[in-house]
Amino acid sequence: MRSLLLALGLSLALVSCSATLTLPLPDQTVKVAAVADTGGKVVYPANPKTFSPPGRILKDVRVEGTLEASQELFLTLDLYARTGDPAQDPDCSALSDLGTTYAYVCSVGPEDEKIGQAEFAKTESAPLSLSGSKLTEGIKQGRLWLGVMARGLPTAGVTFTFKNLRATVTLGF
Repeated sequence: MRSLLLALGLSLALVSCSATLTLPLPDQTVKVAAVADTGGKVVYPANPKTFSPPGRILKDVRVEGTLEASQELFLTLDLYARTGDPAQDPDCSALSDLGTTYAYVCSVGPEDEKIGQAEFAKTESAPLSLSGSKLTEGIKQGRLWLGVMARGLPTAGVTFTFKNLRATVTLGF
């Protein structure tokens, strides 16, 4: 009985050793070429979003902010996260402009996780609320790719910018 009480007390102490903090994340831009949709694939920027990781043990992460489009849209985008470099993934293809890779188009695989949606209703911006294990892992590592999957895009191409992102991070044991 005594060992059970000791284990219960230790568990409660560990649960109470947590803190929540807000971490600003840098903006990230994803350029989608002049296509009507991404063909069931995810478009990621060539370079990851990098930042100083919060340290300690992460229990939970929720990211909020805005997704801005370079033009008015009326559609819903699926949003994805990955922690692995798409340049090293055989299921990803480079998109280049004058010999410079600006994005990767990736088939959805084990490295990709849907983390939310952005709904544009004849606007140029949409509020974001994102969560998922890849997002949490990326925050832990301080390196993350955010991508979009879309149908019904304008044929002129669109640039999306993840802006004013703030990660609410719960640290602890």
